[in-house]
Amino acid sequence: MTSVEDLFPSEPALSGNWQSIYIEPVVGSGERISIAVAAVAGGQYKIIQSIRPELLDCLYGSKSGEIQSMISWIIESANQELCKARSLNNWTAPVSDVTLGDVHAAADENINAILKQGVRFSSSLSTLALEADREEDDTQPKPYSERWTKSIIEEMERVNPLLINNFKTRVRLSGSEILTTFGFVNEKYASNFGLLIPTRLSNSLNTLKARVFDLEAFKKSDNLIKPSCYEIIVGTPSFSDPTLTDKSVSKLKNTIDMVSEIAATEGIQLYRVETALDAARHINQSAA
Repeated sequence: MTSVEDLFPSEPALSGNWQSIYIEPVVGSGERISIAVAAVAGGQYKIIQSIRPELLDCLYGSKSGEIQSMISWIIESANQELCKARSLNNWTAPVSDVTLGDVHAAADENINAILKQGVRFSSSLSTLALEADREEDDTQPKPYSERWTKSIIEEMERVNPLLINNFKTRVRLSGSEILTTFGFVNEKYASNFGLLIPTRLSNSLNTLKARVFDLEAFKKSDNLIKPSCYEIIVGTPSFSDPTLTDKSVSKLKNTIDMVSEIAATEGIQLYRVETALDAARHINQSAA
């Protein structure tokens, strides 16, 4: 027999709180933008960036790299304070014009879900951008992929500097004089790099398909010396990233599956990473 209690959802497994961190982009303007959300629950703590990097590109253009560096610095400082005190009450930000929002009580199934609440209620830029309907001709700016490649190279300088000269290798794939640039090539391993950007998924997919095609052409070319392994390295956000909606995560996974199937038909592997360091370590393991 169904009781009254059965008609209501069960109490969430985890209780805690979340708090947003804001910056004032124009000093003295009074304008505030949420850059991060911190959560503390059940002895756990976590802080995440609440404004996505591609939105910083749209807002600040060529200055977005500087803004991102500042945000990363603020988040690292706040994370250290949470590690010590499990609270930001006595935290002093490393830069001026940083303010804390109110502490909000919350409950959900895990700390990522609590962070997602915080993003939804404090960072309209990220939430609205991810849920907005976009035109199919929305393009993926070249700087995204260029910065992704640059980041992987920078990490490789720390992982294995001996492989640096193998990045951005240009290869002639036919009898013409046209050279095709690959992310990484040595005698045993070749890879191209791509990004799947949740807000520009359609064009991200087209870019990845083109890079898979280049690898396929390299594999089928009549070059006397060719690698034995070909791979497309795809950078994506974490599937548990609280700034992503469930719909965005589902689309992201479906796109990865599609690219993986396309690549596999030509014996090309797909390797997904969430950071440039992960990519550098994988390349080192595969090519060294």
